[in-house]
Amino acid sequence: MSLLEVSGLNVTFPTQEGNVRASSDVSFSLDEGEVLGLIGESGSGKSVIGLSILRLLPAYAEVSGRILFRGIDLAVIPEKDLARIRGREIALLPQNPVLSLNPLMQNGRQLAEVYEQTGDDRVVARKKTLDLLQAFSFHDPAGVYTLYPHQLSGGMRQRLTAGIALSYHPSLLIADEPTRGLDRDVREKTIDLFRKIEDEFGTAILLITHDLDLAERLCSRIVVMYAGEIVEIGPAGEVFEDPAHPYTQGLLRARPRNGLVPLPGMSPGLSALPPGCRFAGRCGRADVSCTTTHPTVSGCGPGRCARCRHLF
Repeated sequence: MSLLEVSGLNVTFPTQEGNVRASSDVSFSLDEGEVLGLIGESGSGKSVIGLSILRLLPAYAEVSGRILFRGIDLAVIPEKDLARIRGREIALLPQNPVLSLNPLMQNGRQLAEVYEQTGDDRVVARKKTLDLLQAFSFHDPAGVYTLYPHQLSGGMRQRLTAGIALSYHPSLLIADEPTRGLDRDVREKTIDLFRKIEDEFGTAILLITHDLDLAERLCSRIVVMYAGEIVEIGPAGEVFEDPAHPYTQGLLRARPRNGLVPLPGMSPGLSALPPGCRFAGRCGRADVSCTTTHPTVSGCGPGRCARCRHLF
């Protein structure tokens, strides 16, 4: 049994301009200890999926489908039961550590209060906090403990946030755009941090990112999102070496190492999706049938599938 199995996930946001379909029939699985990358342009629905797993979307969001974690459907269990899983079994590493940390609380206290919530007294909580700071490569844990978030560098804040997320030793970490806005050096340290999380903690990671180099270096499998739906799934090496879907091909051509070749056109609005292939308006292979018939996901090799009628 997979650690996480998302099946037929649909997320819609009602607005005055119409319903915004942020996620359409999304299905994928994640195994114990696996690093799965969820990639695509901004607005493709990646972050919505991560928040859906933990039921952190606004109350007006309309969500359907199954989200099985160790066989338990997180989409329907009572909130009190989900609260026992959220943060403990499944942790979230949010996009912006600055906004996630309390600017008025010492760094160490923000970690220590997690242990105190589980019943440890202040002395034990402080000892565990210092040990965890040491494990996350803080060379002066006692000094960092007494500082405040604004006194840390971007990379140190990232590691502190990761430490808080992993303090319960969760089975699954959802990391949402962890390298967004980071400079090159901090980004490299973040990559090292995730390797440490995978190797030493054995935590499965759902890596939500538009940083393709990061996904290629860390992930074992890749899920490619476009306009709210999955267009390709496969082993990371195969997806990056031989992308099947025209969108994935265009996405990889747009990388700096490949000449920064831009994708033509714009993604369709999620409140007015076309009846056919959602990528047809930007695809050089599209024909008339692509604009009228919505393609299904079909196998295109061992462990691989894509949503394109021209592949089969």
